[in-house]
Amino acid sequence: MEKQKPGIKRACEYISTLKQENEESSLPPIRQLARSAGVSFVTMWKAIRYLLDNGAVISRGNRLIVIKNSSEQVPAKDNSSVNSEPGTQITVSQRNCIVEKLYKDILTGRFSGDDKLPSCKELQRFYNVSFATLKKTLSVLTEQRIIETRGNSYYIPSLTGSTGWARIVAIGCGWEDGKIWVDYQDKNYFRSLESECMRMNIQLDVIIYYRKQGRLRFINTASRKEYDLNDRTILGYIFIVANLDSTPEEVLERLSGLGRSIAVLDVVGGWKIPSCARNNSFIQFFTATASVLPAKRVAQYLLSKGHKKIAFFSPFHLALWSKKRLSTIIETYKFAGINDGVISFVLNEYAYQWDYLKNHIFKEDLRTLMNQYTEWKKETNSEVFKRLGNLGYSFIKYITEWNCASGLIYEKMKSLFDKALTNKSITAWVMSNDFTATIALDYLKDCGVRVPEDISIISFDNTIDAMEYHLTSYDFNNLGIITMILRFILAPHTMKLQRRGGCIEVDGTLVVRHTS
Repeated sequence: MEKQKPGIKRACEYISTLKQENEESSLPPIRQLARSAGVSFVTMWKAIRYLLDNGAVISRGNRLIVIKNSSEQVPAKDNSSVNSEPGTQITVSQRNCIVEKLYKDILTGRFSGDDKLPSCKELQRFYNVSFATLKKTLSVLTEQRIIETRGNSYYIPSLTGSTGWARIVAIGCGWEDGKIWVDYQDKNYFRSLESECMRMNIQLDVIIYYRKQGRLRFINTASRKEYDLNDRTILGYIFIVANLDSTPEEVLERLSGLGRSIAVLDVVGGWKIPSCARNNSFIQFFTATASVLPAKRVAQYLLSKGHKKIAFFSPFHLALWSKKRLSTIIETYKFAGINDGVISFVLNEYAYQWDYLKNHIFKEDLRTLMNQYTEWKKETNSEVFKRLGNLGYSFIKYITEWNCASGLIYEKMKSLFDKALTNKSITAWVMSNDFTATIALDYLKDCGVRVPEDISIISFDNTIDAMEYHLTSYDFNNLGIITMILRFILAPHTMKLQRRGGCIEVDGTLVVRHTS
């Protein structure tokens, strides 16, 4: 056993000076500590290891915390735990952290399947870790079959392997004519799914379900014919739940009896997992838009900018996702010690844009008009149609249900906007989605209110409208959730599903633009 080294004592004494009175202190990285204390990295590592063993320092996630009022003593001699080489306790904690980060980045599509990973030097810089920690991380992921080695490089194995003949089925609520009954934002999931399946050379069948004469029917959107869900070439099913009014539980019961992987993307949020999905190893729930993470990120951002009094607006507050966003923002503000920081301005009787179109006959006339326009476009000479330029596009955009409902939504929300403006303590408006935000921006412009000088505006969805309006908006990372869903179906052995049957949430990014 080695004699006591003065460097360890000096390192412990330096760490003790970092403690702050009556609170815990988070330590800087070990290399920074070593430079500040004037000792080597290994010596500082041994000192921290000693303090960990004696409870003076604790590991919390990927951070090291100095405990307040600890009574640690500087070691009189080296013991075996301090003498051990770096690579046990501290390095294991660091390695576990980087394993999770790299693993999540692979799952959510930062590094695509069948792609070569960046070099070790690039990964070192990206994740800010040592070469030894990175190599051990790569070894762990190789053992778990998340990545594989080819020569001196690391690759992400293809999820499809030799299954180019197989297919995946995406299922959503729809109409009898084969059209999907979801709004524009939810259709992005189908579009992202189609792009990824094309890249992986997997056939994707998009199927809609509806009820007719008491019978649940499944129609192929391409052929508009009834679809055989039990086809032997189907690898798995992706059930996108965007409307709870259309018997989704019955659909899931039908799928659960087929004995194949089922990924349920809960868009509406708050859908209680039905009995057929509990303890069923073939079914996994996912969510992005209905997660608590988006609203939490928005609230934390506003708090960091000093907004202590904010307003939340939603014309769709009958929807579960809207309620969850409001409740999460309120909870985040309360956690920050601001109990009355969020004022809600919501309409509780609507969940979808078509809820505003109460006249059923009007809706049927609208669909007929849209179908007539589509048929006319097909039959008209393409050169003639090209001459219309944006007129044709503007026409079809105008006659969509969303745009026909927008005028009604604006009229109902205007009184709420007026009321919010009278409260001069409110410095930011949080809109339930980008559509609501664009209405608010048009309203504020008419009122002569400057954005963001007078009022900051922040929203969710990050649609094309958000870009055109320079709107700060939360991007739900559609590609990330779709990539993870495909991995669940194609390579379930690579998924760490700790809560079978629970809901996996995927975080996105807050895109900050001019309005905040």
